[in-house]
Formats: sequence, C-alpha cells, structure tokens
Amino acid sequence: MFDTVGVSVGHYTQEVLKMRALILSSRCDGDQNRAISALREALEARGDICEALDWLAFMSDTVLQINAASGRRVRRRFQELLKRGSAPFPDAREHAGVNELIEVSAKELGRFLTDGGFEIAVCAEPMAAVLLRKAAKNGTLSVRTVFVACGGSAGLTQSDVGLDLVLTENMLCASESGDTAYEALRALVCGMPSHSLKNAAPTIQSSLRHNILKMPDAVYEASGIVVNGRRLKSFVFSTNLAIIRNCDADAVFAVYPFTPQQAISEAIIKAAYVPVFCGVGGGTTKGIRTVGLAKDAEAQGAMGLVLNAPISDDNLRAVASAVDIPVAITVVSDETDIARRIEYGAAIINVAGAGETPEIVKKIRDKYPDLPIIASGGSTDESIRKTIRAGANAVTYTPPSTKELFRATMSKYREL
Repeated sequence: MFDTVGVSVGHYTQEVLKMRALILSSRCDGDQNRAISALREALEARGDICEALDWLAFMSDTVLQINAASGRRVRRRFQELLKRGSAPFPDAREHAGVNELIEVSAKELGRFLTDGGFEIAVCAEPMAAVLLRKAAKNGTLSVRTVFVACGGSAGLTQSDVGLDLVLTENMLCASESGDTAYEALRALVCGMPSHSLKNAAPTIQSSLRHNILKMPDAVYEASGIVVNGRRLKSFVFSTNLAIIRNCDADAVFAVYPFTPQQAISEAIIKAAYVPVFCGVGGGTTKGIRTVGLAKDAEAQGAMGLVLNAPISDDNLRAVASAVDIPVAITVVSDETDIARRIEYGAAIINVAGAGETPEIVKKIRDKYPDLPIIASGGSTDESIRKTIRAGANAVTYTPPSTKELFRATMSKYREL
C-alpha cells in the first residue's frame, strides 16, 4: 500500500500514492522539534510524502496571546485537558469565549487535513493534540492522528491523549532510521477501514503525458489562499502554453513584460486546466485601459487579477471597483504603504522583491497576520521554505525554460 503501484486501465495508468503525512510543527522547546524532525526524516527516507505546518496558524490571536501570557500554566492545563477531555479553561472568567475559539480552530484544522488528502497528522505539542482530538470529536477529521510524547508529556498514554497512536522518543531513537516508529505508523494506516483511506486517492495520467513538470515539494508546506472555495498554494509563473498544460501547479500567474492584451489572456485561460491570475498592467499600461482589461479578463474566466507595483492608488481603486474577482497588487519594496493599498482595493499582496522577498514578506506578515500573501519563492526547496516561513501563504514558481526541459529528452534522442 505504501509503494507506488501502477495499474493499467485502458490507455491510462492509475498510480496509488505513498503515505501522505502532515507534520504539525511547534515553536516550543527543542525536544519537541527534534522528535518531530526525527519522525519526518524516517518517513521521507522511505519516500513518503511529508508536509510541515505550524499548528499555530489555526489559532486565533486571542488564544495565542493567552498562551504566551500564561506560559507554562496554560500548557499544564492543556496537558490536563488531554487526560480529562474537558474545556481548557473551565473556571476562568477572564478566558470567556476562548473555548469557542478553540472549537473553531479545531474545525478549521480538521477540514484542512481532510481536504488536503492526508492519511496521518503528527504533533508533539499538547495544544495541537487538543485541536486534533476536538476535530475528531466534532466529525471534521477523517485521518489518523499521532502524538509524539517527549519532555514533560512523556508520561501521556494513548487513552490520555485521545489520539490514535502515541510514539515516544525511545521509539524514534530505536534505530538510526526510526524503523520502530515507522512500522507503528505503517500498522496504524494499514488498519484503517478501506473507505477512509485517503492514500487510496489515485493519480491518473495517459501513457503519453507522463512527463509532467512538478512543482517543488516545498510549496505544499504553504497554507494556501482559498479563493471562492479553492485552495491555491502554487502558482506557475509562465505564459508558455505548453508548460501551463503540462504542470501540476494549482494556478497560473500570467504576468509578462509587455502591455497586456486580451488575445493573450484569452488563450491562456482557455488552455489552462487550472485557475488563472491575469496581469492587467499598472506600469506602462495604466488608467482607463487597465479597467477595460480587468473587465475583459473577468469575462474570459480569470480567477484573479495582478497589478504591477507602479499603479496609482486611484487606478487600483478603479480596477477593484469594476470587477468581482480579487485583485493582487505587486509589492517590490518594504517601504510600500500596505495599509493604503488595502484601503484602495487590494485583496492580495504579491511580493516580488528578488533576494529581499523573505524579508519583505516577514515585515508585512508581522503587521498584517491575516493578509493573503503570494510571494516569489525562488527555484530551490530551501528558498521556497524560507519564503513560506517568513509568512507567504502561496508561492509563485518560475519553471525552467523549454530549452532546459528539452535537454534531457534530446540527450536520450541522441543515444538512439
């Protein structure tokens, strides 16, 4: 079940994916992060698909402030909660409403795991376990859950935590490759009812279209931006129709260094399998023409619009007022007045600061914790992760050129 298995179905091949795990990371102590890292390494060493996400992203500012202010006292309460299954703050009037906020956070986390097609969710922080437990109880969670017991939580058992499996640091360190922990996870997923197996979701591709340009794995660590019900994490930054038709990006970022033209946006939207965000000017092209281009792009089926950094506030407002799709404004400097851009109609911030992108993203995120941010992530997993950790919700990825993609194929042809 955990191997990649190809099954021929007529002209197509059905491929069963490997186990897919979401690692809920922690900003707390080093023991938890080390334990989580060890487990992730054990999974990835066997080719399983792991994504990491900070569970704090699902918590409201109110809960985070209480957690930070109360420190160990609150964390002890959460550990007690794991054992008794009651509300984190049963008698504290000053925390009125917090329990409801935790319930909302749990539902959101549950939906994220289910919609993302994960089979397993792993955490080492008691509060993250609380969220998983509540999500399972309220019916929004349909994946297996694992708690890594380390440090002060080492004495917790499976019945205490209320999750499907408790792993210990000893299990993670039983061998250099974490075999004991991995086999426990394998047995857990193998024991799942067949109707709830998320990793049974197959990929289907024709025998000819197997050479798909895949987005870097790191982009899937982003939270994504939900636009009209669709979660977008990766944007392929290209107007090459061949690449757009043969990549696995969530959306297309159709911005190019010429004046926008309706014929180009129409061709891209028609050719793409996925949503398209169209550039409609803002630099050389401005004024009433950008409004016309925006309305045309919406009519053609664009999911969103992109305006270049030089666009004036009034022009931004005119475009945003003329359409019913989100407008992303490009930011190239940390001196941009973000508040003013939002006031004049920007729904999304698109950061394109070259090597300074992570720093710009972090500055914006620190000031606007809930603002949707797309950012250029570079070409490596390391640079993409750096951008995501700075606070980007989604990443634009510039694919290799056609010449570079063709190089391997041409080398094979020359050997024939």
